Amino acid sequence: MFGSILSADESVLRWAADAESGAPNVFYEDGNLSNLVGFEKDVIEHIAKQLGRRTEFHQNDWDSLISGLQRNLYDVVINGFSPEEGKESNVLFSSPYYACGLSLIVRTNTNNIKSILDCSGVVVGVLRSSKAESVLTNSLKDVKVIGYPNEYCAISDLKDKRIDAILLDGQVATYYVKKLSGLKIIDELDEIRYSIVLAPQNGKLMAAINDVIGNMKRDGSLDAIVSKWNLHNSFYSQLRETADESKIDQPGSNSELSKRRDQVTIKYSQALPFFLKAACVTLMISILAMCVAIVLGLCLAIMRVYMPKWISFFAISMIEFLRGIPLLIQLFFVFYGLPCIGITLPPLVAGILTLGMNYAAYEAENFRAGMAAVPYSQMEAARALGMNQWQSLRHVILPQAFTFVLPPLTNDFIAILKDSSLISLITIVELTKTYMLIASNSFNFFGMGAVVACIYFLIGLPFAQLAKLAEKHLKLEKRAYSSRKIGGKYNR
Repeated sequence: MFGSILSADESVLRWAADAESGAPNVFYEDGNLSNLVGFEKDVIEHIAKQLGRRTEFHQNDWDSLISGLQRNLYDVVINGFSPEEGKESNVLFSSPYYACGLSLIVRTNTNNIKSILDCSGVVVGVLRSSKAESVLTNSLKDVKVIGYPNEYCAISDLKDKRIDAILLDGQVATYYVKKLSGLKIIDELDEIRYSIVLAPQNGKLMAAINDVIGNMKRDGSLDAIVSKWNLHNSFYSQLRETADESKIDQPGSNSELSKRRDQVTIKYSQALPFFLKAACVTLMISILAMCVAIVLGLCLAIMRVYMPKWISFFAISMIEFLRGIPLLIQLFFVFYGLPCIGITLPPLVAGILTLGMNYAAYEAENFRAGMAAVPYSQMEAARALGMNQWQSLRHVILPQAFTFVLPPLTNDFIAILKDSSLISLITIVELTKTYMLIASNSFNFFGMGAVVACIYFLIGLPFAQLAKLAEKHLKLEKRAYSSRKIGGKYNR
């Protein structure tokens, strides 16, 4: 319908959402990563079809969705966002496609909280950067608000009595209350309207999307999607321009969401291929990052020990800088900060470089200690044989130093294997992120977590054994080295 206003190369509509704990908006059905479903997924599929485009899904954390949009990693974000004060200057919001209220959830045995007004002095969980967060902070002065990256983390804390209540979007609250026992909805307030989020430069695309949304309201296709997921409410009824009441799926109908309620299917055989594929991604990232760390760390160590003072000072500063800043801060700086000065790196490259640079500081210290363990007489002997400094390093010092460095190198590789889980924060779906996606949608954190823990163990075990062999080899080297001594002097 709107294909004429789109250029020929705009055949794909790249959309992003956080499918972790994303039901009923966007989620993986029964934890199956090949079956992405949800209310908003159906909405964006219909919009893309009307625009003459095919869709391409991008997974990203809720906190990073807007940042990824501004980095042009995808075209639109559709994940329960509403136009809020302060955001409209940075991004564009389409016409609303859905409306609901905010629901207050407490434990079933809670009696002291009966409405939002009773939340003064208690701890309430919300989704970070959501409208619920701004509503609470603006309406109640003495309420303690805790932001969570996803709904399931907040619900877990509520069930574990770490917080007193949660304020969530109405349909999300209803889904989890019916899915999990021990929770109840006690109050509904305010109205929240969902809009598709676009970057400021996508004004033409926003106009086309607005036209499609308007047609969806008029021809009943939006009602059909809402009915499919059983998400009708009074707020949505006020939002839509035209509605055929006879087509509305009332609660208890045979909608797709109703089929999922009170039914959790855990299929380890289906999840295992996704875990193994994600494990390969994790292993690839770790190996490449370790290669970067070894090369850069060796250069920093040589600069620190054998170069002039001003270069040595620079190397020391780099080592302390990289060691002194948390890896997560470095990751966000490289991925989201560098584009501000015109340096834009793909997620995989940014992740590998950040991990490599961070661990290069530690490897530099390992190499420095290894070179210091080689007697200085070895350098003197090499120079006496006519070698220059670089030849002495390459042929004499470094080969001996490497025997001392190998055990800590293998230990650091195991550490970098685990720290690679942080890469999931910049849209890369590796082993840990795959676990969170599957477990949060199948409500099986224990079983799936045990599987992932075993996979991490099996990946790291060969390298742990390699470290033991290296230590054994090192002891043999030391023993052979000591046997060449006679009367405290070396037998050349």
